[in-house]
Amino acid sequence: MHTPVTAAQGMAIGAFDLSKAFGSRKVLRGISLEIAAGDFVSIVGKSGCGKSTLLRLLIGLEPASSGRIEGVERSAARLVFQEPRLLPWANVARNVAVGLGADARTPEMARSVTAALRDVGLEARGGDWPAMLSGGQRQRVALARALVGHPRLLALDEPLGALDALTRIEMQRLLEGVWRTQGFTAVLVTHDVAEAIALSNRLLVIDHGIIALDLPIELPRPRRRGDPAFAALEGLVLDHLLSS
Repeated sequence: MHTPVTAAQGMAIGAFDLSKAFGSRKVLRGISLEIAAGDFVSIVGKSGCGKSTLLRLLIGLEPASSGRIEGVERSAARLVFQEPRLLPWANVARNVAVGLGADARTPEMARSVTAALRDVGLEARGGDWPAMLSGGQRQRVALARALVGHPRLLALDEPLGALDALTRIEMQRLLEGVWRTQGFTAVLVTHDVAEAIALSNRLLVIDHGIIALDLPIELPRPRRRGDPAFAALEGLVLDHLLSS
């Protein structure tokens, strides 16, 4: 059994009439959205629909063209990319320590790094070099680097997209576990509808720069992809995406 979610550490976010344009190209058009502390929200949509742009606006990495965002503490937000982006000349522990803005030279920092590696199942690999790790293990290090500072908001931009199917499912279970334990707010961008349903308690479909579907996911956890209710939700979202 998983530990129940606690929202105490999560960050509540509000976006109001949010728009973003790159030159004459409008990517997002007047999006309003409220995310509760401790929520796990997934954003899906066709390529180029503005999913990643919305994510970057929500965590303050890019300015909006118009509208406003409330509640985001940039210092308490972390972003995990599709590529691990590890430093090849630094061992695993030092790569994780980057998330503290330091080199883990104090005992307290070293304990934080060890705890983060334990959370992702790599406690024994702190002295290894990134080249010694599999793709899934490197992505676990990237996740530990994001978690080591105890973020209140974790943004994830296709972090599992490059992994093979079995490793991807393992990473989904790992991500769900740390979210349930730590209680941060999570916002995930993914092309994988099944992944979004497996992980999130709310799914957003972005289409032509607007939120075309805002769907609560109320299935009990842990979730099984063969479950009829799971399949029905997946079919609903896919039908929406394919008909747009």
